[in-house]
Amino acid sequence: MIWEQRTLPRAAEPYQALLCPANMAPVQLDEQISLLAVIHCLRFRFHPEDYSSAFTRWYAFMIPRIIERADTVFTVSRAQQAEIEAVYPQAIGKVELLLPGVNAAFHPDQEPDSATPDSPYLVFMGSSTPAKNLRTLLSAYAMGPDLPPLVLLGVDEREADLICPDGVRNRIVPLGHINEPTRVARVLANARALLAPSRYESFGLPCLEAMACGTPVIASDLPAHREVCQSVAVYAHPSEPDAWRAAMDAVVGDTARLKQMSTGGQVRARAYNWANAVKVLRQVLDRQSPAAVR
Repeated sequence: MIWEQRTLPRAAEPYQALLCPANMAPVQLDEQISLLAVIHCLRFRFHPEDYSSAFTRWYAFMIPRIIERADTVFTVSRAQQAEIEAVYPQAIGKVELLLPGVNAAFHPDQEPDSATPDSPYLVFMGSSTPAKNLRTLLSAYAMGPDLPPLVLLGVDEREADLICPDGVRNRIVPLGHINEPTRVARVLANARALLAPSRYESFGLPCLEAMACGTPVIASDLPAHREVCQSVAVYAHPSEPDAWRAAMDAVVGDTARLKQMSTGGQVRARAYNWANAVKVLRQVLDRQSPAAVR
């Protein structure tokens, strides 16, 4: 935080624009320097239980000040733009969409990962924090024994031991945190479906990466998920285990439906690429600081 607020402004002095791509930015920045800040989400406001109290207080203090100082506030979806503008009206007129792309590692033609089951499996990708809603998914999964094994990306053995309901731990495969895109892609591409039960999302990158891999998506019914996946995903209310169980039962055994979702997801994923993001970024830079892009 000290580096961000004291050292970075000094380092930016020779330049015409500063891009801060990860939710935080210096507010004591020379007025001659254009500030472009990317605000990915406001989860700290709606799910403070996911963070330390110090983190939540710091973000609550800084985010409105960053918005006031920024020349442009980028965000990752129309749903998130609407939320930012509703919570911080001073952002209206400053917000631009900078839609994420999907890494080229995510495609359907993948060898199986050695840590995943040999048989068909489902996959969850996220943390065990409350907003990611893994407990609701596990409750739905525990309603019957006939679903494939469930692989957890981002959750380790210890966490799985603590949160898994009785009787299903032997069907859960926690792989912990994997940061290598090629390996994450292997896990996703060979899954029967991705399960994305979040209570809050500003975008939903796991859904996009799964679709790029040709993996069908069952997602919580959130504006961001609807925006990214449109009609190619199946949706369930994040607070209703029964709805999640019904969605999984309806999709997992339906070969024709899975194939249709796979094809539609790959087409949908092509709408998101980093070339488009770079084009938007250059356009905004050129408008605010023409010399900066040259």
